[in-house]
Amino acid sequence: MVRRQHLVLTLILALLFTLSFSSLHAQEETVLRILSNADIRTSDPHIAYETETWPTSALFNMGLVRWSDDNSEVIPALAESYSVSDDGLVYTFTLREGLKFSNGRDITTADVKWSFERLLNPATASPTAYMFAAITGTTDFQNGAATEVSGIQIVDDRTITFTLDYPVWSLIQRFALPPGFIIPSEAVEAAGTEFGRQPSGAGPYILERWEPGVIITGVRNPNYYLEGKPVFDRFEMQLMVEPSVGILRMEAGEADIALDFVPNSEYPRISTDPVISAQLLPTAGFPNIDYIVLNTTIAPYNIPEVRQAMALSVDRTRLVQILNGRAEPAVGPIPPSVLGNNADLVPLTFDPDAAEALLTAAGYPDGFSGTLLTNTDPTNLSVVQALINDWAAIGINLQITSIDNAQFLDILVNQPDTLEVVMTNWYLDYPDPSNIWEPLLACGGSYNWGQFCDEALEAQFAEANAIPPGDARWAAFSAFEEAIVGAMPNIFLEHQLNFYFTSARLSIQSDPGVLLRWDGASIK
Repeated sequence: MVRRQHLVLTLILALLFTLSFSSLHAQEETVLRILSNADIRTSDPHIAYETETWPTSALFNMGLVRWSDDNSEVIPALAESYSVSDDGLVYTFTLREGLKFSNGRDITTADVKWSFERLLNPATASPTAYMFAAITGTTDFQNGAATEVSGIQIVDDRTITFTLDYPVWSLIQRFALPPGFIIPSEAVEAAGTEFGRQPSGAGPYILERWEPGVIITGVRNPNYYLEGKPVFDRFEMQLMVEPSVGILRMEAGEADIALDFVPNSEYPRISTDPVISAQLLPTAGFPNIDYIVLNTTIAPYNIPEVRQAMALSVDRTRLVQILNGRAEPAVGPIPPSVLGNNADLVPLTFDPDAAEALLTAAGYPDGFSGTLLTNTDPTNLSVVQALINDWAAIGINLQITSIDNAQFLDILVNQPDTLEVVMTNWYLDYPDPSNIWEPLLACGGSYNWGQFCDEALEAQFAEANAIPPGDARWAAFSAFEEAIVGAMPNIFLEHQLNFYFTSARLSIQSDPGVLLRWDGASIK
């Protein structure tokens, strides 16, 4: 009788211990708490192309290569190794053994070939397909003359080669970006047009829930190629959180990081605080420019003198003041930190009188009216208001329309003919001056929303871009930047220095390829 009671007591204690341990384990689940001002439009790596969609895509996907932890070089990721031929025309990748997608299926070089052909397929309508257009056979594939890209050759299940028509000296950096992510064909086929919000890849997390405009959640990928990563068990991304509100939530320990940069209104307070200033995280890479897009297919923006007048009437010193000194006036489109920038360009002076004279010469002595479209980013709105005032002083009266970033981008990409004037920002995908021209200003460029096209500048770009990295290349691009400014296709405003803000507990690095390195995030 006593022995039986002892056994029962022992079982009860064991059960209580088990329940206590289970409860403790549940409480110890680590959650990375992310915020976004935007409603994320997609995580599809072949469609994403914004400062919020690229890091979102990187939660679920990975490519053949990535940037090193110290951001000094591109290193193997899903690939075990890679090599580049001496002439820069052949790239060979060898996959790691035992690679799996998050759905548990083995990854082979057939998936690599399929992923890049999907990127290059016109039906995908990828804004980043241009990055790999030099691969041999791309033109025939895109115009329907071939059913595959002949320059992508599978050697075996683990080895694949990419052969180019001409060297692209920044190509290995492009492989480290979301367009180079490898995705499973069956996931794309199953999700169809919803794949962007039903992601499946080889990244650190697996999608758990995606409720547009509300929340995105995910759990650790047990098949991730790096053992022991990610550190967090899961992530939760709250959407449509205004940046200043997000800062307060991070200060209160209710969130860890936002996909948005520190808003202009909050920077002075944070940067001068001896405690929370340590929570500022500078962006790695991604030099930028804020600029105005003008629809060069319609009057009066198709007149160079009008574009020059609008450029001369902008007080860039005032813009830098509005940005609390976190910016440098733009002389041309190439950021000063990027090789190929022309340091000898004469700064664009604030000269309203000269601007009015140009307007008169162009046939608009009394100015004109129009509309300006931008997103709801608070910093962008503060810059736009200053621009509106500057232009009003010379008779150019523009009405502001500001909309959520997802809707904003949809209009830019799908309805460019409806645009007049647009305020936006560009962050270089890789630190080469070619990334200013190809997407933004080349004839038919994927982000050339003003539809600018100049055949002489196209030819000058092709000559400069064929030169390998070195002094000759940078000199050629320096001359090219001067030619761009002469045409003034866009109005170049300023280059910003941007920061993320993190909670006091979060340790995370910024990444030159995907903005935030999720698999290295941890609790301090």
